[in-house]
Amino acid sequence: EGIAPAKLKRLMRELGKLSEEGSLPATTESAIYVMRDASRVDVLKVLISGPADVLKPEQAETPYALGLFEFHIFVPQDYPNVSPLVNLQTTGDGLVRFNPNLYSDGKVCLSLLGTWHGEGWVAPSDGNSGSTILQVLLSIQSIIMVPQPYFNEPGYEGDKGTPAGDQRSREYNDNIRAATLRHAVRDMLRRPPAGFEEIVRSHFRLLRPLLERQIRRWVAEAQTESTREGMLRTY
Repeated sequence: EGIAPAKLKRLMRELGKLSEEGSLPATTESAIYVMRDASRVDVLKVLISGPADVLKPEQAETPYALGLFEFHIFVPQDYPNVSPLVNLQTTGDGLVRFNPNLYSDGKVCLSLLGTWHGEGWVAPSDGNSGSTILQVLLSIQSIIMVPQPYFNEPGYEGDKGTPAGDQRSREYNDNIRAATLRHAVRDMLRRPPAGFEEIVRSHFRLLRPLLERQIRRWVAEAQTESTREGMLRTY
């Protein structure tokens, strides 16, 4: 069926904004790449770089750091009155749950998407431009891909700062780090998403020294010998 005029008008405005320099983050610490289908403006593919802190990794680095995670977005007919649909593709073929809010089947739990509690999608109205796709992407990167994702699990946040809770968080991060290296780095290099081949190659070529330094530190900090060996095999 044809695209509704209101949806098309809003989409073209948002895509135009996303294409402007400085609209999307494009730094070593975080980057987002967006590509739309050649014939369908309402189908998007996105790569989100895991947030890192190259100067003080012990403070703001995440277990997703420098990896590339692929998301697919479909914009439904009632957009912008309803949220887009978002699915994570980087799941180790459905075997890895990268976060309490990122399921192994690709489901993304986020209040903006109506898949998590909290303030939901805001439709545009007089004096309010409403929520945007850019907000969704930035929220995934900043609210879900956090340094201690273990505490995203409902009921676990109360353990933050306790010896037992912090140890479980370190063990959780260990597994996510290993999965990031395996699926968001190695597999991404082996099989980059169609259309993103050059972006993937450039990303890892430019960040190679930082990534190798990070891997050495992750291996040294591994909580178990099996995790350490797994990281080294991937490397």
